[in-house]
Amino acid sequence: MKTWKTLQYLSAAAILLITTGCDLDKTSRLEKQVEELKAEVSKRHTTEEYNLQAKCSQDARTWFNQNYSGISRDKDTILLDYSNHYNKSANQYFALVEFHFNVGLKGEVNWMNDMSLWNVYENDKDGHFSQSHVFPSTPNRKSYEPILTCEVGGVKCDAIEKFNGMVQPYLAN
Repeated sequence: MKTWKTLQYLSAAAILLITTGCDLDKTSRLEKQVEELKAEVSKRHTTEEYNLQAKCSQDARTWFNQNYSGISRDKDTILLDYSNHYNKSANQYFALVEFHFNVGLKGEVNWMNDMSLWNVYENDKDGHFSQSHVFPSTPNRKSYEPILTCEVGGVKCDAIEKFNGMVQPYLAN
């Protein structure tokens, strides 16, 4: 009888080891499948993000051409350009437009620096910086560079460095 009981215990232990071994094998297979699925999701997410950035770039170019086509790039235009960014945390497309142009005042070298931050799809201006640069040609007058506008998201600023710092969260992920 003792032998029979021992045999039953040994059989039960063998079955337990076999099923546990199978479970370990199954668990490792499942873990491998989970890792493969994670890699596939990451790959798809990266592709999707790349596609959104490409769409942002294309849409920003269209937006820029529609909104700034009326500004001629004549002899007074020094710079007219933009950069764009898809902000994934805000799920928004932004364009930062920079426009430098000469202002024809007699006896002075005068140019303007006008920068604006736009939400491309909402067509809302979220920030604006404008500064005049005046360099009189007469020696008895001093040059001056007043800031005419400096504001981002309703918050005023007083320097181009502050403006650039304030627009960074819009242009960051």
